Amino acid sequence: MESAISDVSPTLTIEIADRAALVEFSRAHRQNPFSQARMRELGGTLRALDANDDVGCIVLTGGNGRSFSAGGDFHEVSTFTGGDEVNNWIDDITNLYTTIAGISKPVVAAIDGYAIGLGLQIALCCDYRVGSDACQLVMPELRMGIACNFGGFMLEKIVGRSVMQAMLFTAEGWNAQRALEDRLLHEVAPASKLVSRALEQARKIGSWTSQAVQGTRPNINAAF
Repeated sequence: MESAISDVSPTLTIEIADRAALVEFSRAHRQNPFSQARMRELGGTLRALDANDDVGCIVLTGGNGRSFSAGGDFHEVSTFTGGDEVNNWIDDITNLYTTIAGISKPVVAAIDGYAIGLGLQIALCCDYRVGSDACQLVMPELRMGIACNFGGFMLEKIVGRSVMQAMLFTAEGWNAQRALEDRLLHEVAPASKLVSRALEQARKIGSWTSQAVQGTRPNINAAF
């Protein structure tokens, strides 16, 4: 078994074992909001893992007892003073989504607590989503006065137009059972077993012939 643990940054930790890389959003804030710096860190980490021959599949998680992500860091956004800063923010979001969907290795999302807005969209870019029985998935942008083009596009591709419209226009939260029924989640696990179940799936995926997996993923994600 090959294993390595290293602190990538103050907000991300990574552990590699049995061809599965576990990336934990380790920010002190329990809800794991994403700043621009953190988006860039995650994108760089994913690109590095994609180039690592010891990794066959990647798991993203907010950590035990922590939310996957409550979305963008709106404290940071509130400090923006002009359009250029907003455009840079949007560029960083787009680049992160493109990275998650565009790398050659599959990505599993292990979702506990909240996955809200940008946090849910990060999960939607992943290939396989395991939710805890306590998770809540929300796309609240319209309620907050924010356009939701990225989220609407992703949702329609994954769950269809009707569910997309319900999530966007009601801005209600989907619990684990409803998310499973509507295909936002592939499976649900007890919170205490969430990460271990996601890693189990990642190790299985990572055991497949890498040429086959890496020759498939970019093609099926090309239109996403």
